[in-house]
Amino acid sequence: MQHSTATFTGLYNIPIFTQHWLPDETPRAVVIIVHGVAEHSGRYAHVAAALTGRGYAVYALDHRGHGQSGGTRVHVEHFDDFVADLETYFDQVRTAQPGLPVFVLGHSMGSLISLLFASRHQDALAGLITTGTALQLVGANPAAVIVMRGVARLIPQARMIKIDSRGVSRNPSVVEKYRADPLNYLKPMTMCLLKEMSDASQRCAALLPELRIPYLALHGSADPLCAAQGTALIEQHCASADKTVKIYEGLYHEVLNEPEQEQVIGDVIGWLEKRIK
Repeated sequence: MQHSTATFTGLYNIPIFTQHWLPDETPRAVVIIVHGVAEHSGRYAHVAAALTGRGYAVYALDHRGHGQSGGTRVHVEHFDDFVADLETYFDQVRTAQPGLPVFVLGHSMGSLISLLFASRHQDALAGLITTGTALQLVGANPAAVIVMRGVARLIPQARMIKIDSRGVSRNPSVVEKYRADPLNYLKPMTMCLLKEMSDASQRCAALLPELRIPYLALHGSADPLCAAQGTALIEQHCASADKTVKIYEGLYHEVLNEPEQEQVIGDVIGWLEKRIK
């Protein structure tokens, strides 16, 4: 496996860090990984290793305000800025790997970015995979949403809510590593980002009836951060004739980092294999 890093300039001259993992043989297909809020692409190196072992070229970027990219930490004024960065990167990846089928794998907030991107570029994608899809945020009841929107409007960079790392995984070592990782952001995110995520989740739910590409949606039933009921919406409303929704009993938010991760990654690879033959 070959690993390389690079940087490109995103909207408003923000430097965007990227990395990719290539198999030693000629790649069979491409998977672009789109990480979640307050984390970074390097946390998916084990997923990339499994995929490159099966001949996939894996590409990933750190979102603006995340990881090794520039920008105000864990903040965005417009959610579509994330999507625009992915669009720029997608074009670069297709130039680097011309003619290969391209899949996008998005986690949590990254699932929203991926859904918005996929809805606009369905003809260019071979398929979409989401994990811990953020279509229904835990605790986002109507009263809380009203307060959040009010604060975001008055003080957009106010920081009040952070990720509860205990909900990431049932594996204590994963949680410890998450907390010790200097590229993860353990402080509260801005209220503007939270509002933009909430708005994006509503937009994504509304576009499901227009989504026709192959789609694999995975979620843990015990996810304390993004409710599994959100992923159930995909099964109910996604228009794709080739959609698979799998809810893993008892798993937490990061199904790719749970004790059952080998099974989950195996399910991802098995799904991909059937769609590139």
